[in-house]
Amino acid sequence: MIEAAATVIATEAGYAWLETRRESACGHCVSAQGCGVSTLGKAFGARPGRLRLADTLALSAGERVVIGIPEERLLAAAFSAYMMPLLCMVGATLAGVQLGFGEWGIGLFSLAALAVALAWPGARGRAAAADTQPVLLRRARDGESDIGMKDMDRYCE
Repeated sequence: MIEAAATVIATEAGYAWLETRRESACGHCVSAQGCGVSTLGKAFGARPGRLRLADTLALSAGERVVIGIPEERLLAAAFSAYMMPLLCMVGATLAGVQLGFGEWGIGLFSLAALAVALAWPGARGRAAAADTQPVLLRRARDGESDIGMKDMDRYCE
């Protein structure tokens, strides 16, 4: 389970509005000064993320909570977003070659397959969003405000 800390900003009829801090790993390692990604992160700033989850803990505004999403769902979403378009484009290219299309035909066929593959996750709509919706796990304990970044230094060398 991938976990993150959030703050309850409002509650309404069985739901809680949560705000999370969007962080990147940048700035947490010794290379941060020369890192281009760190510079981009500073330029765009860290806007809070807001989401609405079912309130299973009878929360009130101002409380800190821990939310989570199963790793396999996140990996499936990443595969769908990044690998499927690539695989569709490569498959269309190979099919275009086998069907005897010329260079332009192969290129257009590949781009059409790419467009369909990129539109596919969006066409799934709410079902896809529900698969990757975080869940409310528990109230945060003292010191859990930095979940997700606490072990980042060991990965940055």
